[in-house]
Amino acid sequence: MQWASMAGPVLGFAAGFGTASLYSKIVRYRKRVACLPGDARERRADLASRLGAFKHVIESANIGIFFWDIHRDSLRWSHHHYAIFDWPTGMPVTHAMFRQRVHPDDLAQVDATIKTALQTGADYTIRFRLRLEDGSIRYLRGSGRVDTGADGQPVSVNGAVVDVTETAIAQNATRQRERDLAAIAMHLPDIISRFDRDGRCLFMSSRITALTGQPADFYIGKIYTEFQMPAPLTARWGEVLDDVMYAGVVREFDFTRVDPQGSERFFITRAVPSFDPEGRVDSVLTVSSDHTERERDARQMREDGAALRRADRRRNEYLATLAHELRGPLAPISSAAHLIRFSTDRQVRETAREIIERQVKQLAGLVNDLMEAGRISAGKLEIECKPVTIQTVIEHALESTRPLLEKKHQPIAYLPAPAPLWVSGDVLRLIQIFSNVLTNASKYSPPGALVSIDTDADDEKVCVRVRDQGIGLSPSMVDDIFEMFVQVHATGVHAQGGLGIGLSLVKQLVELHGGSVTVSSEGLGKGSCFEIMLPRAAHVVPQSPPDSVAPQRLFKRLTILVLDDDVDGARALALLLETLGHTPVLAFNGLDAVARVAAQHIDMAFLDLGLPDISGVQVALRIRETPGGRNLPLFALTGLGRDEDRNLTSMAGFAEHITKPLQLDDLVRITQTVMARCAST
Repeated sequence: MQWASMAGPVLGFAAGFGTASLYSKIVRYRKRVACLPGDARERRADLASRLGAFKHVIESANIGIFFWDIHRDSLRWSHHHYAIFDWPTGMPVTHAMFRQRVHPDDLAQVDATIKTALQTGADYTIRFRLRLEDGSIRYLRGSGRVDTGADGQPVSVNGAVVDVTETAIAQNATRQRERDLAAIAMHLPDIISRFDRDGRCLFMSSRITALTGQPADFYIGKIYTEFQMPAPLTARWGEVLDDVMYAGVVREFDFTRVDPQGSERFFITRAVPSFDPEGRVDSVLTVSSDHTERERDARQMREDGAALRRADRRRNEYLATLAHELRGPLAPISSAAHLIRFSTDRQVRETAREIIERQVKQLAGLVNDLMEAGRISAGKLEIECKPVTIQTVIEHALESTRPLLEKKHQPIAYLPAPAPLWVSGDVLRLIQIFSNVLTNASKYSPPGALVSIDTDADDEKVCVRVRDQGIGLSPSMVDDIFEMFVQVHATGVHAQGGLGIGLSLVKQLVELHGGSVTVSSEGLGKGSCFEIMLPRAAHVVPQSPPDSVAPQRLFKRLTILVLDDDVDGARALALLLETLGHTPVLAFNGLDAVARVAAQHIDMAFLDLGLPDISGVQVALRIRETPGGRNLPLFALTGLGRDEDRNLTSMAGFAEHITKPLQLDDLVRITQTVMARCAST
């Protein structure tokens, strides 16, 4: 029987590659048993029973048994061996046919392994692939033992092969998944790591280098306590790893760490248990995601929210203050108007007039401060820098604030530097800076308190210090005093009114000149010191501030169009023009103004911009289309003072853009200019 003839290889495989020797022993044993009298049949039956048991084991394990006679080049294979190679059972097979089935990529290795075994007589084990006729691939694990003849030369090889295709495919798939996961881990922005039960690092992705500067290999094999983390962070990692390892739960925590560039990075780490087949945690996988940008955005949103709340609070405070400040001048203006209406006393009416002028000037100053602050904040305020001495600037600032200082009997201690200290700046803006600081010092100092001014300079800058003996500042006030709409003493006995714009304008104007301003105070009740630093300039011819225009005698009566939908405002200006000797022509809407220019001779026109029918700009364009309006001097007199409004009137051909209220000096200057033009034509 074929199976009986294969008993040797079967027993040899089971005994661990003793196939050839055991086979020969069984054959000799069979010959001796055949010669034995008596119990030969019994022994033969026992052997057949044992061979049947081995056959069952081999078939159950899908093991293929082979015997290769080297000299005859013949192979004897078991049924499963034929099945593995996809050949009909009993088909004559040679070693060359076996080699044709071996995968071309593995053939050289198989040949070399068999050659070495034949040369040395050593047992061999090899893994290789088959490529069948249908193109499918099978994975085999083969083993064999070489039998030698009396001359020591190999005569045969016997052994076994096992089809491990399913196991190999599963292992290959597992390894491929591991490679894919490793590749993903290496290229993800997250830091991925794995730790064993002792807290030793088994895997670390390459992203760790960006955080710590160390390569991933530095961490492999190290315990987390050797990761050179700060002590609190090390303790936190240990707590989380222990919790996940021994409780089998998922934990999440966040931490911050400084990278090699000195930037703080924010991470959220998720630690996940990994279980062995028995359900025990054998390792912990951690994924640390970089949430730095998200955290920065969240922090920025929180800061922006807080800033918006502060701004909203300041806006409400500002609106309340603005309402208070506007009501302040309006009350005396209203009272003065009533005095003029009911009193016939000349002195009383004169006093009322002075009150109105003074309060209107204060209102105009409030509006101008607001407009200026808006232009600076929008980056639209332009300054014309020219050389000027700081002494000249301070003298003009003192001149503008002297009435306030004298009213409170506050002496000034100022000794000008003996040599001119030159700076480069806009003279009017520089005077505004020091006037605001001096006004602030006077307002918040008691009557009779000294206000001092010191100046010094080095090769690069000029420094001016304005000290007062006033109410002083707390540390928190020092930080906020230059903010827009901030009044450190907005209420209480020290409240002095105002919108909280002056010092903010000071800071912004100084910075526009390339300088800086700071304030210091020893505390409440101990006065303040404002220090203004300006870049020093070379010695050049000084710039003198423009003198205010004084009213001059009028030599020609002008016919002046006044267009304004505010009837009271138009009539008031008309009365003022009549007082100055001119003839006003009133219009309260745009179309009426165009008609009046077309119907009569007009020397100049004041046009409001915001009208009920058409805008003042459209009025100007239509006037230019009339025969008498082509060269008519047009002046915008409006409450709109933004840069875009001024650009619009300039493009429409207005000679000048004036924001309400119109000052007497400006009115005289404008009419004098037009009269001079009329006289020359």
